[in-house]
Amino acid sequence: MVATFGISLVLAFVMGVAIQRGNVCMVVAFDDLIYRRSAVRLSTIVSTWLMIPGGLALLYLITGFTPKAELFPVTIWSVVGGLLLGIGAVVGGACTGGVVARIGSGEYVFMLTIAGFAAGCLGAQALGPAATIHATVVPTTVSPHYPVLALIGLVIVLALNVRWLLKGRHEGWRDFLRNAWDPRTANIIIATVTLVLVQIYGRPWGYAELLGDASRRALDGIVGGLALFAALVIGAIVGGRTCTRAKLTGPLKGRAIRCFVGGLIMGIGFSVGPGSFSGLTFFGQPLLLPYAWVVMGAAYCAILLGLAYLRSTFGDWIKTRRS
Repeated sequence: MVATFGISLVLAFVMGVAIQRGNVCMVVAFDDLIYRRSAVRLSTIVSTWLMIPGGLALLYLITGFTPKAELFPVTIWSVVGGLLLGIGAVVGGACTGGVVARIGSGEYVFMLTIAGFAAGCLGAQALGPAATIHATVVPTTVSPHYPVLALIGLVIVLALNVRWLLKGRHEGWRDFLRNAWDPRTANIIIATVTLVLVQIYGRPWGYAELLGDASRRALDGIVGGLALFAALVIGAIVGGRTCTRAKLTGPLKGRAIRCFVGGLIMGIGFSVGPGSFSGLTFFGQPLLLPYAWVVMGAAYCAILLGLAYLRSTFGDWIKTRRS
């Protein structure tokens, strides 16, 4: 157990570095699409929807391992929760993953987003809808029942990335360790770490889920979860401190009130939806869970509309562009 937990801490640290170096954030991905006319970040997220099922199919065929998935009903609250997740991310300037990247880049004001998220989870317990949503825990079905299709998707993603590596610009290890990473590299590392952590814990791990469990007084494993969270943040900070170029930001610079309010809204959305950006993007959507697609579809719409507003002349009163 001690060795396994030690491995988990190392993996959380590596994930933190990858999040920071790749500036992994749904808000930044959509902002790149709108403002920079670049779909690279979004395409890497789509690629993870093929990598995760393929990786789980490999685990199933080799070890027989099948993770458990929480199935929530699709209701109007799924849409409301997704909209709140997206609105909160736009208001704060980063999604739950992007918050870690921004903290790693030295914008420690985004710690208030995490505090706001925790407050939102606690506040949502007083809402009727959040209390009435119950999950059914069942074995995942996509990878075990359709291993061939899942493996084909994995092969396609790996082939495309190998082609990109062979044709792209090559850099030495020193540059790799010192510079910002291509989002494709960062997402491959994050997806791989996610698969290993799912293998260890039987479900995806994320700090949003940790805060949600704590708000419901589900304190089993809370100490270990906090240690993993600390390793994640430390990894992001180390990644930022050792990165000599391209200090990472998002569409909005951090401001205390906005960060807290954005986190508060995301925390409520997480509880009502339910689900977080990382958990739904890297687990729920790849496994074709209906509620995950409904929640994230609503979140994507809110982010797109919010960023379109920020990048318009009407958004000058709140907009702070990248330097």
